[in-house]
Amino acid sequence: MRTIGWCRAHTPRGSGEDQHRSQTTIAIAIAIALASACGRTSATPIGSRRYEALPPGETVLIFTSEKEVEQPFQVVALVTYNNPGKYQILSIEDAIPALKDKARAAGANGIIIDQSFPVKSGFISTGIHVSGRAIRFTH
Repeated sequence: MRTIGWCRAHTPRGSGEDQHRSQTTIAIAIAIALASACGRTSATPIGSRRYEALPPGETVLIFTSEKEVEQPFQVVALVTYNNPGKYQILSIEDAIPALKDKARAAGANGIIIDQSFPVKSGFISTGIHVSGRAIRFTH
């Protein structure tokens, strides 16, 4: 075996068990990285009345101000989405699907976005924080 500086020109292969262990370690590291890259979404119920969750395909309308809502409504929950955007550049569009899911779970069919701002989380990473009110139209 020839040595070039501190580096060996030939490295013997490990056993099959060592390679499997290494692959398992890499798979676990990737899973942890993907899980930590996901956003956190929460819904805090408001008031004493609780509603049944809406079906997954049910429409949830998005409003950027209370003035846009042209019918009576009740605030059902406060919803938030926070994602640091590790190795990504996120915008409000990335938060909307998760916010709609939380609103549906609370029985709401609309969301008024009260606040959104970018979250700088690295040299090229930009996440997003969004908060709003999940509303239910009272017709």
